[in-house]
Amino acid sequence: MSRATLRRRHRVQVVWNVDDLAGFIGTSLRQREGDGQRLRYIRQFLADAARADSPATLIDATPRTTGDERWDALLAGVVEDFAFHHRLSVPRWTLDPSRFLDTWWFVSSIPALHPTAMVETPPAVANRGVFIRRASLVNV
Repeated sequence: MSRATLRRRHRVQVVWNVDDLAGFIGTSLRQREGDGQRLRYIRQFLADAARADSPATLIDATPRTTGDERWDALLAGVVEDFAFHHRLSVPRWTLDPSRFLDTWWFVSSIPALHPTAMVETPPAVANRGVFIRRASLVNV
């Protein structure tokens, strides 16, 4: 597995790659954890990757499936958005047709939040038929 390091005050920490992230999400799905836990994994990955020495190595390899096409699409969109904002090449695997949904998915189950999600979803995520507020993808 490809890894990158994150330096924090002379400590070196292993940072997940996108395949590890897909594995964590898949395990979370099988264990029937809530969407909140899976979103925490994504937020942590994005925060760590942004500080990694070589973030491209974390996103380049094609990840395993999460076992749920919706989460696979979200993961591809998040990685494409990350690559765009960090001036990295968009990994080819993100453009695979299996990473796009035929039916829209609103991550929030609260219908009143759907219009806001449609406006605030990063374009690379919305293009895949997934709608989620950008704030739901950022650690605060």
